[in-house]
Amino acid sequence: MSVKHALIGFCLAASAAFGRQNGRVDLGTLQTGTTVSFIRDAGTGWGIEISGGGAPRLTQAKPVGIQVLQTEEDIHDISAGYAMVRKSRSGIDAAAEIACGENAVFHVRDSWRLKDGILTLLRKVEVTGTAPGGFNSSITLEADSSVQWSDLECMVPGALYGDPAFNGERSPGGTMNHANRRFLLREDMLPAPLFALRFDGGFSVSVLDPSPRCESTVDETRLVKDVMTDVRFQFGSIGAWQKDGHPVGFGFQFPGTMNLYAFGPGGKERWIRRFHPIEPGVAHGYEVRFRFGRDESFRDLTRNAWRWAWNTLKPAVHPIDVERMRRVLTDHLADQAATIDGRTAIPFAVATFDTASPQWNWTMAAMGFVGKNIECADLLLRESDRDTTGRGRKMRVIGLSIIESMIRALPTVPLQATGYDLATGKPWTGERQEWLAPWLRNATEDMAVLMAAYLRERGLGREHPEWLNWVRQYADWLLLQQREDGSFPRRWKTASDTVAEPTGTASYCPVPMLVRMTEATGDPRYGRSAVRAAEYIWKNFGEKGYYAGGASDNPNITDKEAGMLSLEAFLSLHESTRDAVWLERAKAAADYTETWMWIWNLPMPVDADDSRLHYKKGVPTIGVQGITALNTGSVDEYLDWSAPSYAKLHLYTKDPHYLDVSRVLLHATKSMVALPGRLHGMKGPGWQQEGWRMGPGRSGRGVGGHRFWLPWVSANHLRSIIGLDELDPDLARRVKENEWPPARGIHQ
Repeated sequence: MSVKHALIGFCLAASAAFGRQNGRVDLGTLQTGTTVSFIRDAGTGWGIEISGGGAPRLTQAKPVGIQVLQTEEDIHDISAGYAMVRKSRSGIDAAAEIACGENAVFHVRDSWRLKDGILTLLRKVEVTGTAPGGFNSSITLEADSSVQWSDLECMVPGALYGDPAFNGERSPGGTMNHANRRFLLREDMLPAPLFALRFDGGFSVSVLDPSPRCESTVDETRLVKDVMTDVRFQFGSIGAWQKDGHPVGFGFQFPGTMNLYAFGPGGKERWIRRFHPIEPGVAHGYEVRFRFGRDESFRDLTRNAWRWAWNTLKPAVHPIDVERMRRVLTDHLADQAATIDGRTAIPFAVATFDTASPQWNWTMAAMGFVGKNIECADLLLRESDRDTTGRGRKMRVIGLSIIESMIRALPTVPLQATGYDLATGKPWTGERQEWLAPWLRNATEDMAVLMAAYLRERGLGREHPEWLNWVRQYADWLLLQQREDGSFPRRWKTASDTVAEPTGTASYCPVPMLVRMTEATGDPRYGRSAVRAAEYIWKNFGEKGYYAGGASDNPNITDKEAGMLSLEAFLSLHESTRDAVWLERAKAAADYTETWMWIWNLPMPVDADDSRLHYKKGVPTIGVQGITALNTGSVDEYLDWSAPSYAKLHLYTKDPHYLDVSRVLLHATKSMVALPGRLHGMKGPGWQQEGWRMGPGRSGRGVGGHRFWLPWVSANHLRSIIGLDELDPDLARRVKENEWPPARGIHQ
């Protein structure tokens, strides 16, 4: 029988089914009071309607969306209602068949399920016959016409948190896409394949792929062509949009389409479209889940949608040998210390591969952010307290020398820089001097560590008045820089009170340092200043559900480190004031920050040569984190630093989820650290390059922008281990040994 005759026969059978069914079949009612129904229209077949309970009405008259590629200039959409809808014991089974030319038919079988308030679609598309070109399919829902694009707040983990103003102009969640009323992202760019929308009145819908596969090829992930067809493409895209004259729509497409804007003046928009071949045997199927909420603030939506994704994807932890990792990382860190003319520092960048040539800026010694010289010194001092052998004594000498060298190189305030040239002992005069500019973050981050070290050493009977005097000199100057609204500038000009970057986005940075200054000196001025700065951050950012400006080299961009540093600021104030409001704000910052962490495993390209990949095949990606909204899909392991902070939140709140986050940060973030017998292409144990690309881009999936180690890599890995030990040894043991569930109470 020809395809055309088969289709006619199916339609006749479907017509008979129409006559046996009523015009409405209810699947069930959500916890929001909204009913999910299938409605028959004589002209289009069966569609879906989600309505009632005061929520915006959501519909789709033609739930089966097929996009067909004939040529790159001829890509068209076909959509259809279901020809058959049948209620079963498990939900609703539906079917449709769509002809593609004269010789091919798409057979679509959808199963809709409603359980525990979650609406699930399981779709399978089979092809009979063949046709040139390719296809993809989609499920989309449309909001009531009263809903406009400006009414929505969207949350996409690692990409968009309501207001796109701090996301950059050309980023996937940026202002250009917002102005064009669309956000469309591939799931291989995201910490979780999740897209959430909040409507006026607190109603929300979240869309999730609960079982992402995301196989692809090297050329595809390198975006060598705008249009490609391959059965190996097993990723979707997810998003929301509003076309002119049409209602707001949102949903999932497989394989996924995305748009991107080239960076730089005049950079054009590209549409990246992917298809499966139109031929029998194509593996085309997926599952999509929808969560519905009501009375949710935007912060509630972020927290609730993310935890739903977490509980669905269930990120697995593969325990590491924590003590072995500690020793490898600490020995490696000590080995990197360099001494020139009596000055000691950890170089700014060192190659992770065999080379006789040092990195051009290896004598750059930096404070805070990615340089962390004082934090590295403190980690060596802590290890020396654990190890009383010659190894530990050597580490103490190195640590003390690093601190003394930094203070000697930067003796005056206002600071000339936040680092120096180890070769000369003077401010860096080579390339990229801005990296060592007087950044608020870089100085206060390492000074906060130094004050913690000062308090610890003082408690052990070791006095370091020069440490306290150096930080106090800076802190006293900093108090004069605080503005009426409580904020601080991000950066000053060299050795000057003149502000180079006035924005206050990074005002969370000095809070822990100021809190410790009050603890060390008894002077309440520092603590009062810390409260004012933290209030500014909460009012202008935290209350709205996002944080910006953490990365010094990405000014005023929504990012992970801004949330991480705000969490630390709020926690330090809660611990110093015992005010519960700061604990609530710390929870909000933590809920935002963890959404940058990958909670699923993305496979490397199926045809990649593993020796050429920086992130190796088979290594779990759970635990890596997005960096900034400007570069969605690029990842590192910086959040490893916050493992102790999430454990604190568990102790203070009894919420086991925070300890689960801490477990992932302790174990999963170290998957690419080179160990004996598992070097991952590094030149020896202890090395790890700074970051990698997971989303599609010029270098392709699994390849980083460079192959260098920076001090923060080891500092953050070690802080997660040591910080947990200092917080609560028994809890640390449980987390290290991956015991679950926890069994401890609140420690205030």
